[in-house]
Amino acid sequence: MAVQPEGLSQARRTALFVVAGAAVAIVSIPLAATAGSPYLSFSALSPWIVTFAIGLFAALFATPFLIHSRLGGTLEADARWERALLWWGAVAVAVLAASLLCGLPSGFDTGALGGAIAIVGVCEALLVLATLVVWLLSGG
Repeated sequence: MAVQPEGLSQARRTALFVVAGAAVAIVSIPLAATAGSPYLSFSALSPWIVTFAIGLFAALFATPFLIHSRLGGTLEADARWERALLWWGAVAVAVLAASLLCGLPSGFDTGALGGAIAIVGVCEALLVLATLVVWLLSGG
């Protein structure tokens, strides 16, 4: 058995987290639709919406580590982290835009699948963007 360099195993590990998280989130959507409403309310919560939230969270928060491991070349580690975090922000903005588009037709109604998914997506994208704002304000 060949021994792999540490960087390669780290890149595969982060790619696995991103792909697995995204897959869990995507698979949860039709399962939530099959289970039916209520999706997201104070009195009831669909377990598939929770699964969607966990998968999206895992994919979003593993993204900067995947980007960092893919950036190579002559960049120093700090410069790679800065670029990875900026790209992470771009991914979060894309998730935010997709979530807004998903929620607008239903008016972000928590009883509709699109609205529930949109609320979760918007919240998680805003968490990422808030994390980046704190990083920038702390002197990044």
